[in-house]
Amino acid sequence: MGFPLRLIPLASLFDLLFTVQKKATDRYYYKDIIEIVSHQFIRPLLQVNTIDYASAIIENIQKNNVVYLTLLDLKSYDQSKTDTIGLLFEPWKNNPQKGISQCFIIINKIQGVLTEDKESQTLGLEYLFRFNTLFNELYRLNECYHHINDISALYSIYKELLTSETLDFQGEPLLGLQVMGMLESRVLDFETIIISSVNEGVLPSGKSNNSFIPFDVKLENKLPTYKEKDAVYTYHFYRLLQRAKNIYILYNTEADILTGGEKSRFITQLELEGIHNIKHKIVVPHVPNVVPKLKEIKKTELVLNQLKAIAKKGFSPSSLTNYIRNPIDFYYQKLLGIKELEEVEETVAANTMGTVIHDTLEALYQPFLGQYLTLDGLKILKKKIEKTILHFFNSIYKDGDMTTGRNLIIFEIAKRYVLNFINLEIAELEQGNTIKIVALETKSTVCLDIPELNFEVNMNGTVDRVDEYNGVTRIIDYKTGKVLENEVSIVDWQDLTTDYKKYSKSFQILAYAYMLNKEKPLEFPLEAGIISFKNLHSGFLKFTKKEQVRGGNKSTLITEDTLASYFEELKTLIIEIYNPDINFIEKELK
Repeated sequence: MGFPLRLIPLASLFDLLFTVQKKATDRYYYKDIIEIVSHQFIRPLLQVNTIDYASAIIENIQKNNVVYLTLLDLKSYDQSKTDTIGLLFEPWKNNPQKGISQCFIIINKIQGVLTEDKESQTLGLEYLFRFNTLFNELYRLNECYHHINDISALYSIYKELLTSETLDFQGEPLLGLQVMGMLESRVLDFETIIISSVNEGVLPSGKSNNSFIPFDVKLENKLPTYKEKDAVYTYHFYRLLQRAKNIYILYNTEADILTGGEKSRFITQLELEGIHNIKHKIVVPHVPNVVPKLKEIKKTELVLNQLKAIAKKGFSPSSLTNYIRNPIDFYYQKLLGIKELEEVEETVAANTMGTVIHDTLEALYQPFLGQYLTLDGLKILKKKIEKTILHFFNSIYKDGDMTTGRNLIIFEIAKRYVLNFINLEIAELEQGNTIKIVALETKSTVCLDIPELNFEVNMNGTVDRVDEYNGVTRIIDYKTGKVLENEVSIVDWQDLTTDYKKYSKSFQILAYAYMLNKEKPLEFPLEAGIISFKNLHSGFLKFTKKEQVRGGNKSTLITEDTLASYFEELKTLIIEIYNPDINFIEKELK
């Protein structure tokens, strides 16, 4: 029987090496590189004096955001001072002989590492021996017949040999459980026998034999048919039972793809022969009714102390809205410090594009800080858009390629977003409005006055832009996604801390207004809102307080009363976070 060689972990390593070399290019795809260097048989080769250089290579690839790397790039990332990277990624130049030689060297190198810990790596060494044998056979075939002309042909023959090979596990025949096929049990007697799958169509198999020779032709030429095969299995079945003391015959009563759920004629025959002590039992697996349970984290003394440390450092509006969305996510990110997995961006991610647009607008509008916008000044800005955006993409997206494919489209979209925004400002000025830039990307930190808590609680954030529009102060938050007017309007103040989906954006812009006013009192009334680049035709989406959902009075001006009402909700939320009786309970996200 044996274990198929193609399922051994080492098979995946050679599959990866062949995949990389078949592409016949001097640049390697980062995912292929990461898979190879993090493979369980390669990682020890890149470990020197307990330092894991494989992880360092992967971190460098992710940090520099490189999608395709040359052998020279890889060697510059490798600080292990070993020849492993060169051995793995040196081009085979479509030469089968070189490919086989490289595989032999890799096998020997892995063997050298595994031999150091021979006792615990017995199985790994057995794997290597079998693959060494397989590549010896490939070498012999190539030397004898000279028909393997390229790496693709070599890989095809390798796969053929691999699928036919098995790793045999030799056990002690007189000890323990022996797993064998029906024909392997010949001339052997056992005290206890368990025969599985005794269903009609499996044992005996009946007319299921695959042959191109018709049944009548077989009869005419006295060739064995399914009847003879069934007779052989019938003999072995009854001979097995002859000297056994404990016999367990298993069959499936459920109809499935292979069988119709019918017990074998052998079982019926045993019942009809009236053999004593036959016990029939139907066994049904117990399938527990697993009710999904929402996670709940208790606020222990350690958790509360860590929360106090976070309070001193300062909450951001986004972290608080994250708590409103799902407290368990807040726990994972803020307390456990679990960050999202950093991966190479093959195409520019939405958050990367958002960062680039924010940085571009800050750089472009910096000369107008403390001044009124002018038509001539904005027209000059339009000429600087492409150069500025390219600078920030190169800074944030590192070595990622912006000249082709989806990245080029995203680059053009970012340019269009900024251009449309400047055109919107020009249109405002042409209509006779005045805009004065007061602040750009202002970092703000304030201490929250919460008497119920006997420790310091801070809040911090970055306000994208503060300006004066016809004399009215506006606090603006840029969003590259689509934001609608109803997402920045509320009816009841309690909604701010209960409904994340509808009111998270209102919560954030009010937080910025509150922080700026707390840091340096603003002139009321003022406005706060969002400029959505995907909904730019709607212009500045102002925060609105409504009396009722439809109709009724509504106000877009933020007053001291507005900020006081907001602070009450903010205070309630923070007190809940620090309440030891209220655990972090997971919410079902729809």
